[in-house]
Amino acid sequence: GTTMYYPVEVVGAMLSMGDAHAAQGDSELDGTGIETSITGQFKITVLKKDTLSPALSVLDSPLGETESEWIVHGFTETDYLATYPDDPSQIY
Repeated sequence: GTTMYYPVEVVGAMLSMGDAHAAQGDSELDGTGIETSITGQFKITVLKKDTLSPALSVLDSPLGETESEWIVHGFTETDYLATYPDDPSQIY
């Protein structure tokens, strides 16, 4: 399994999971993602920042952890709320 860490910067934030891909090209932007269903077991735990290790407490993007590796995720904007403070709907 993989442990995923998602920094949450919005009070009352919610979680939505889905949009699984059987295969995907160079991001979804090129239109080559093959959509599929997903079935699994998920355990959701909220970890407060002050309980995390020093390395994880500065996390500003999603990070995955397996038994032997770290999985780094990157996005166009590190902090969408700082980029679009007046209208966060501009993200899409």
